Amino acid sequence: MGLIYVFKQSSHHSPPAAMEDSQVPSSSLNLDHAVNYTTNIPLDLVLDILSRLPAKPLLRFQAVSKLWFSIIRSKDFVDAFLTRSKTRPRLLLTFKHLDSRKRFIFSAPEHEDDKTSSTVMARHDMTISDLDYYIITRPLNGLVCCTRYSSIAVCNPTTRQIVTLPDVTPNGRDMYARLGYDPVGEQYKVLCVMMFDGFDSGTSDNIQQEHFVFTLGTPQKKWRKIETVTKDPYRCRNGQVCIDGVVYYGVGHKRIARFDVRSEKIEFIQGPEDCNAVSRYSRLITYQGKLACLSYGFYDSSEIYMWVLQDAEKQEWSSIVTCDVHNEWKDRLTEERVLCTGEIHTNEAILVSRSLNSSELFCVYYCDMISKRVRRAEVDGIADDEFRDVHGTGKHGREMLCFPGHVENIMFF
Repeated sequence: MGLIYVFKQSSHHSPPAAMEDSQVPSSSLNLDHAVNYTTNIPLDLVLDILSRLPAKPLLRFQAVSKLWFSIIRSKDFVDAFLTRSKTRPRLLLTFKHLDSRKRFIFSAPEHEDDKTSSTVMARHDMTISDLDYYIITRPLNGLVCCTRYSSIAVCNPTTRQIVTLPDVTPNGRDMYARLGYDPVGEQYKVLCVMMFDGFDSGTSDNIQQEHFVFTLGTPQKKWRKIETVTKDPYRCRNGQVCIDGVVYYGVGHKRIARFDVRSEKIEFIQGPEDCNAVSRYSRLITYQGKLACLSYGFYDSSEIYMWVLQDAEKQEWSSIVTCDVHNEWKDRLTEERVLCTGEIHTNEAILVSRSLNSSELFCVYYCDMISKRVRRAEVDGIADDEFRDVHGTGKHGREMLCFPGHVENIMFF
């Protein structure tokens, strides 16, 4: 049974009006000064109570008093909340709806039940009113990078805050944006790569490729141009994973770019010899803290393949790991056109249905590459009648994107 707390504020301290982002106080909290705000609740008890609450009530309780606002917005409290949140990772699910011109963002628990088949309930976290914002990379510490034409934004589904970065000037080129985090400097940075991709460039040496970096949460709100170690241009591919301050993404089919978030340097490593690092059936993922490449349906639709980068400096990949898909799952995986999307906290790789249809179950498949076992979880609460009635999403099929490792983060920029 959970604890129930009764909060009583001093009568001479009325809750302040809702505050704008620009009113965020300094990350350091002057507790000696803050004690004067309340006489009924000891400060250490206030801190203990707030530290036990989930994100949604915490965000509401910012309006209780200036003290509570300062506590909840303080860096120490935000960092502690994120640390706890990482012990409860979730799946982030998103789809866009043409009729309502909106993008919907949900989250659901990462499944850890040993049952072969079970059900999890999704929660509607955020609606982006601009349909054209697109999400192609997995969330990082609860933050999601979105792109829209020449615009790049970072959104936090927990706080429902969207930070739009200064526009870039692609000049007709394709634009790719990826979010990284430097754990040493505690900074979030967005890498933007612009180039003529595909048939627009004519030749490989005429793609006019440029790299820019933007640091979030600093006074210098502008893009900085950076240079790569080699002048050899590359074809950018979708997909990304950030591990220990390094963003990895596929370039071509055999190479992987390595962007060091702290030094802002880009280098390249070779992918596994027997695998297209990023293709329709392959994805770069994190597996037990290391970079890995997961492939499904590339050689044989009945097997899942995985390579793990054992030594980044020597560019040594492990021997191929395979997992046979039992016949009872093989047909389902083929019919639902599943997609490899990553790895969850139980060290299982996940495969996800590509589309969302109101008349069909939306499922996530969990594959244990060691025990050679596949199980399934049905995700409720997305395509049900109640949500369709409220948001008018209709019954048409929609492309569904699903990313593992999403966590709640109460940080504001």
